[in-house]
Amino acid sequence: MNEATAVAKDVEATSSRIQELFNEHREHIYKSTDRMFAVLMTVQWLAGIVAAYWISPKTWVGAASQTHIHVWAAIFLGGAISAFPIFLAATRPGRSSTRYTIAVGQMLMGALLIHLTGGRIETHFHVFGSLAFLSFYRDWRVLIPATIVVAADHFLRGLFWPQSVYGVLAASEWRWLEHAGWVLFEDTFLLIAIRRSVSEMRDIAERTTESENLNESLEARVAQRTAELAAINSELQTEVSDRKLAEEALRDSEGRYRLLFESNPFPMWVYDLEDLCFLAVNEAAVHRYAYSSEEFLSMTIKDIRPSEDVPSMLDDVLKFSSNSRDAGVWRHRTKDGTIIDVEITSYPLSFAGRPAALVLANDITERRRAEEALQRSETQLRQALKMEAIGKLAGGVAHDFNNLLTAISGHSEMCLRRLTPEDPLHRHIQGIKKTGERAAALTRQLLAFSRKQILQPQVMDLNHVVVELSKMLQRLIGEDIDLLMGLEADLGKVKADPNQLEQVLMNLCVNARDAMPKGGKLTVETSNVQLGEEFAGQHLSVPPGNYVMLAVSDTGCGMDAVTQARIFEPFFTTKEVGKGTGLGLATVYGIVKQSGGSIWVYSELNQGTTFKIYLPSVQGTAEKLKAPTGVQELVSGVETVLLVEDEEVVREMAMEILQECGYQVLQAEDGLEALRLAGQYTGEIHLMLTDVVMPRMSGRELADQITHLRPHLKVLYMSGYTDDAIVHHGVLDEGTAFLGKPFSMHALARKVRELLDVPVAV
Repeated sequence: MNEATAVAKDVEATSSRIQELFNEHREHIYKSTDRMFAVLMTVQWLAGIVAAYWISPKTWVGAASQTHIHVWAAIFLGGAISAFPIFLAATRPGRSSTRYTIAVGQMLMGALLIHLTGGRIETHFHVFGSLAFLSFYRDWRVLIPATIVVAADHFLRGLFWPQSVYGVLAASEWRWLEHAGWVLFEDTFLLIAIRRSVSEMRDIAERTTESENLNESLEARVAQRTAELAAINSELQTEVSDRKLAEEALRDSEGRYRLLFESNPFPMWVYDLEDLCFLAVNEAAVHRYAYSSEEFLSMTIKDIRPSEDVPSMLDDVLKFSSNSRDAGVWRHRTKDGTIIDVEITSYPLSFAGRPAALVLANDITERRRAEEALQRSETQLRQALKMEAIGKLAGGVAHDFNNLLTAISGHSEMCLRRLTPEDPLHRHIQGIKKTGERAAALTRQLLAFSRKQILQPQVMDLNHVVVELSKMLQRLIGEDIDLLMGLEADLGKVKADPNQLEQVLMNLCVNARDAMPKGGKLTVETSNVQLGEEFAGQHLSVPPGNYVMLAVSDTGCGMDAVTQARIFEPFFTTKEVGKGTGLGLATVYGIVKQSGGSIWVYSELNQGTTFKIYLPSVQGTAEKLKAPTGVQELVSGVETVLLVEDEEVVREMAMEILQECGYQVLQAEDGLEALRLAGQYTGEIHLMLTDVVMPRMSGRELADQITHLRPHLKVLYMSGYTDDAIVHHGVLDEGTAFLGKPFSMHALARKVRELLDVPVAV
């Protein structure tokens, strides 16, 4: 837009200048022609007087003669005609009124001359000459009044004095048209000449403007070039003086470069870009790569690269130009064969007249290892956070589900107590009970994954658990799979829930069996291991120390990296629909984590899988495992029980069980109502059965407040979900009585009776 505007302004300025020059030229012509006619009309006047004397004879009157009237006409009439145009030409040259007055006066003077000569043909040429002189104005408009004057003169004097116009005594009244025609004929050519002359004047103005513009451009260019030459001359003078300084600086720079090159702590070298030979190396390169300077100078850069990296290195050298800078990470090989990772920065230069490259090498082997370790840690942390989030979700679902299962199991048990085996409803109620038990098993698995189940840890020998389960495991995996044991004799002790560890081992063996549908080998190993800082750095949340390892390996189909990343997620399974819940390995993960251990999987497709569990090693003597009791009697009592439960179906079912056992029951749907009942009830309350997780006030908070009102009150907690109120890392606080949901009638009755039978501390 700016360029177009500038061009338009230049065109406008050029047009204005052309018009200005044209006007100046025309004005000059007008003025010079006016002055010419002032002289010409003066000469004509005098010539008219001379002609009148010469042509006109004396007038004789009687015996005496006198001057002819024509002489007086030439003097006075010619003066009258010429005086005013001459005055205007002298005082107002260049004006249009002056030109038109001169044109009329000139033609009237011609008419006077024709009259004085009696119409001689010679004086008629004065008319044509006058028109020609008027064309000097280069203004066709001055010909119009001149032509009109000629036509009017010939017309009028032809009528009255034909002798003075045509030289005859009588003439046709249309004779004037002939003379007017000749005048128009001349006007036509004069108009053409004027048009061409005006066109030439404009061409002259345009050429003059073009010359001026060219001259200005040339002057500007000359001035610019003069300034440039002056600047160049100044620069040359400065360069001459600077060159000496530069030569001195170059010598100093070369010395400093040599010092920096030799003393640089990073390996540096210069190599030839054509034959790749080393041209110079510094001491740091000699130290890092273990080659001497002489050995380096007899080698090429291919000799410090692994053979498999040489082709790509050659491609990079071909792409490296004299104007480029190259940077990247490469593998280098030292003299002893060690492969190191180096960060290379290359700069082109000329060395002894040959194209070369200066290389700076930074050993980043340790940094790369640290970055890889950090990346592994970040991946493990993201996985741990994801598992933690899924665990919280699963635990919350299990909590609500356990409340429902408690009601289902309790009501089905009470129905079965009132029905005989022969009753048609007995079979259906029994099916409901079994289904509830299966659902409770799934809930326990969810709680195990979310690490919200109640553990009963004890110091134990892991080998004892494996040996006790070996016969069951062999039946579980089938005859086409070989079960191999590799148990360390002097195995350290661990503190864990033996029942949960049995569940872990069984789940891993079942998973291995399903990975070997055509048979294979299943190996169970135990060993003492010491995990150092390096292992702990590569495996997030594993502190260094002494551990007992349990490994379960198979020769099955193995897993890819995508499957391994999700293997411990609940409900994730690679089995067919209906052949797995996807909770087996999730349960294993939760139990191991809740037991303070860690689990890692190592697998490749078609190469098998190994699960390794690390449990902290503890000091102490292994405790004997408790055998499960088979007592199923519904114990009873007559004491008063305060029942606090926010879920109505659970509260009603528990109240009915307690009442059936003979207890007097006070029920409350939350902690505030329980406090009110405890304050209003005048009798003794022997035990409070309360849910742990409730709105407005938790079971622990309720117990802390109500024991201030009734110090001898015993408290039994129940919940399908544990929190830090009474459980820490899956272990109950010391002296805390707890009943997990879902529970059976017998379990509730037995737990209440056991707690009531405990003597009250005084």
